[in-house]
Amino acid sequence: MSNARPKPGYKAAQLWIVLLTPLVVILASTLLFYSGWLHPEDTTNKGELISPPLDISALGLEQDDRRWWLLTASTAGCDAVCEEQLYWVQQIHIRLGRESPRVSRSLLTAEPVALSQEFPGLHERQGNLDALPMDEPVQLFVVDPNGNVMMKFNSDNSYEDVLDDINTLLSRSTIG
Repeated sequence: MSNARPKPGYKAAQLWIVLLTPLVVILASTLLFYSGWLHPEDTTNKGELISPPLDISALGLEQDDRRWWLLTASTAGCDAVCEEQLYWVQQIHIRLGRESPRVSRSLLTAEPVALSQEFPGLHERQGNLDALPMDEPVQLFVVDPNGNVMMKFNSDNSYEDVLDDINTLLSRSTIG
């Protein structure tokens, strides 16, 4: 048996390593986080997130059904562009399949229009269009079940983009 003793200071060095390791990890992660390095720059959503979300009470509307809304907003009644968008929103709703009961289709205009015959299941609503961040005369918005307008789509978004985003929202959401 040997009576070899550790060198003086060996246990102190071990103690310092054990104590400083968490501190170094915390400092390094804080530095990386606040420097912006290794942050993803791309997102998977195709629509534009509205930040902060807009409460639908600002539009003069009320969330009455606790479902997701595909809200088509039109500043000039419902012209041919609006009707085409409503058709595509109807097709998106059909393509949602078993998830379609979680989503409601709505049209928001300043004055009443009568399209319930052409688009069964469409909820026609009147409200304050000025509160919406609209870039185009006819635009599609997503409203969550809590009554927040949280995403918008422009005319450069395809309807596949809209369907992808809605499917992603529905698959990750536990509300509505």
